Amino acid sequence: MRSARLRMIAVVLCLALAGCGGAGTSSAQDDVFVVAITKQPPHLMRMFLGDATVGLVGLAISESLVTVNRENEVEPQLAKSWEQPDDKTYRFHLVPQVTWHDGKPFTSADVVYSLTEGLGVNPSTASLKAMIDSVKAVDDLTVDVVLKNPSGAFLAMLNPMSITILPKHVYEGTDLMSNPANRAPVGTGPYKFQSWEGNQITLVRNDAYWDGKAAIPTVVFSVSADPNARALALKNGDIDYINSFDLPYEALRQLQNTDGITLDTGRASTSMQQLQFNMRNPVLAKPEVRKALFSAIDRKFISQTVFGGLSPAGTAALPADHWANSGEVDYMQEFPFDPVKAGAALDAAGYPKDASGKRFPMTLRFDTGIPGSERTAEVMADNWRSIGVDVTVMADEREVFTDAVYAKHKFDAFIINIAAGADPAIGLYRRYTCDNGQNAVFGNASGYCNKALDELFAQANASNDRAERTSLYAKAQRVIADDLPVATTIQVQYTDAIRTEFGGKEGFLSRGEVVMLDWNALTPAAAK
Repeated sequence: MRSARLRMIAVVLCLALAGCGGAGTSSAQDDVFVVAITKQPPHLMRMFLGDATVGLVGLAISESLVTVNRENEVEPQLAKSWEQPDDKTYRFHLVPQVTWHDGKPFTSADVVYSLTEGLGVNPSTASLKAMIDSVKAVDDLTVDVVLKNPSGAFLAMLNPMSITILPKHVYEGTDLMSNPANRAPVGTGPYKFQSWEGNQITLVRNDAYWDGKAAIPTVVFSVSADPNARALALKNGDIDYINSFDLPYEALRQLQNTDGITLDTGRASTSMQQLQFNMRNPVLAKPEVRKALFSAIDRKFISQTVFGGLSPAGTAALPADHWANSGEVDYMQEFPFDPVKAGAALDAAGYPKDASGKRFPMTLRFDTGIPGSERTAEVMADNWRSIGVDVTVMADEREVFTDAVYAKHKFDAFIINIAAGADPAIGLYRRYTCDNGQNAVFGNASGYCNKALDELFAQANASNDRAERTSLYAKAQRVIADDLPVATTIQVQYTDAIRTEFGGKEGFLSRGEVVMLDWNALTPAAAK
């Protein structure tokens, strides 16, 4: 049955794209769990690229020392426990008798190699690498990590969204980014890579998994670019799960109140839809211009029309419900939607309308793969045009977007969704710090630099006291609001959709980041 099912998946999704329905019976009766993804990932190693699709597929294969639950609490993964001999040292005790998918033993040597050689390849892990003074294998199952300074964020930064442990025997002596294993990973997770054929990636159960073998033998990730086609395929039982990153509101609306579909909202840490300005543009280098442009955006309208009211307007640099947000900053109070006032502010800044009614040109870019970005860009452009800004909107595929924004800085503003993360040291600081590479993907593309803000981030990262850290992050958010190089437009609430008849859904969706899932918890429904 499995081989026939695998042969039919691509055909079924093609029919769904054409608007044809399936038979209405779920694949839960088979031994294959089918996940629809928006696009092909460039590879499957989350350690090397902070891409959602890379993580969705790759984190069923690869693991880290720890993970985080949906309350953003750190939990063990490949490290069964740890302690701190002093405030800068972490001693990790590894799970015994773990093997890589090729049968080689997992040991402390793999952890040492990953933390010394693997970190920094993905620019988003550069700060974690910079925190570490030394990594030493005490024995085969014990690792000591010594930090340069104390850090209250260190453990959370080790979660699989940030890093995964590499097999030293596969990567040592190779160019990490071009290693063939990036597209056919060797991991320690509950599923093993089997094949990548066209738009279909197939994983098979790791029967030797250290935490007990998964109940479902095969997981297939199949590309379905159209969100409405994905929703239709899920309703018809042709696919079994759509991750929240691949479920924009227009598709979610089709699935609400639908028999046989379970929707889960709030599992992943809230994402921040950000508007980032290019400080290299002399017009946008002025904070009064940036604030006027932000005040000209009807964020409540975007919340209601683009996100169906499920995702509220942003209020600060961190989501309102994040532990590090004390609520002292409120963008909706400080920068309410007021196009008349915004226009007056641009006049005062030295940019009145010319004879044609225009003030200055702007290019607004967005990544077409990010849910809600296209419609958000349309609203922003209309709002800005209404006050005399000559806006050009550019819709980019992911590769074009990252090259234009992060490598070439060819933008005046751009829209992106950034996960807040379990700790601000993961999701917040790198958008703003002076020393974060301005050419790094998902880094500080705006060119903004404020040494006082950097110092606040450093103090917050060094503290192990959450109350003290919250106070420091409140001060940091005040600085960001005053300068506004990056503005949070929407707090994007994520919703996963899965066929109801599967068992173990609560455990499957128990992890605290958008593409982190407990694949070992999922169980098939009984055949009907």
